[in-house]
Amino acid sequence: MRSLKNIFLKHELTAVIIMAALLLSGCGKSQREEEIRALSQKYSVPEEMQLTVYTSHKEEVYLPVISEFENTTGIWVNIVAGGTSEMFDKIESGEGDDCDIMFGGGAEYYEAKKDLFTSYKVKESDMLDSKYLSPEDLWTPFTELPIVFIYNPKLVAKRDAPRNWRELFDERWKGQIAFADMEISGTSYTIVSLMSQLFNEAPEKLIPELYEQLEGNVLDSSGLVIPYVESGRCMVGITLEETAKKYMANGYDIAMIYPEEGTTALPDACAIVKNAPHSFNAGKFLDFIVAYDTQRYAMEHFHRRSVRTDVELSQDYEEVKLLDFDIKKSASEEAAAMEAWRAVRASDK
Repeated sequence: MRSLKNIFLKHELTAVIIMAALLLSGCGKSQREEEIRALSQKYSVPEEMQLTVYTSHKEEVYLPVISEFENTTGIWVNIVAGGTSEMFDKIESGEGDDCDIMFGGGAEYYEAKKDLFTSYKVKESDMLDSKYLSPEDLWTPFTELPIVFIYNPKLVAKRDAPRNWRELFDERWKGQIAFADMEISGTSYTIVSLMSQLFNEAPEKLIPELYEQLEGNVLDSSGLVIPYVESGRCMVGITLEETAKKYMANGYDIAMIYPEEGTTALPDACAIVKNAPHSFNAGKFLDFIVAYDTQRYAMEHFHRRSVRTDVELSQDYEEVKLLDFDIKKSASEEAAAMEAWRAVRASDK
């Protein structure tokens, strides 16, 4: 992967154009429009070399990937970043009518909203793990993301840390679990859906039990889970292996556990939006994110597992026991689960 210099220069240039437009807003309307048109023509990118990507990935993930895609293909990418639910809402409402690609968010989100996307089979689909593929090719997996437990080793002895999903509901962890708002974090919904399937319990029944165990302590972002555990504000947390590994590599004093009975490694995904203005370039982007070099880079730099069968897992990763997870069932229950979550949140206010 190359330096990020070019992408930063591109966005600085965009900022210059925007600032110029703002400065010209005080001029007469016709003069302002002429000046803006001149600026646009000077710095415009041909339509056939454009792509708009909506993403819920963090900047440290999407920026190197998109930067290298631009460098490799010459396609200029407009980036719109936000939460998974926020981005999906924009696309569904029509506010995101400029969107070509949705990049990020769990595969169950894509299954639940698959009417928003159009089918595309990536060039190297035969090299991808078949269990992570959409039967209709409506979404493409990016990386494999196991869910793990974390705990604060200064406050919790290794022998006392939760080892399985049921232990999270022990009295000792009441009000001590770092968990993000399900309406903001796609990972939180995946966690609830996994527990629902594991316990054979409807999400509407499980959610009030979970909320009581949390004692209403819900975080505004999944990015706060590890800082809350490391600082001692919570003793344990539920997060992605990728996130835990990243923070541990950066010196955070936390410990990680793979649940005894198993976990899910649901992939995050990417898909082409129906009627995408630049669908040809969107297909190129999907091909790029599952290419061997991109997948290896994601493992080595993002602490993520590859969805390719020919990318050998590095020694930094343990073998993970995976539970059967029904993505279609999870997708079909998402609306009812969100309604139940909002109900318990509202009753607590």
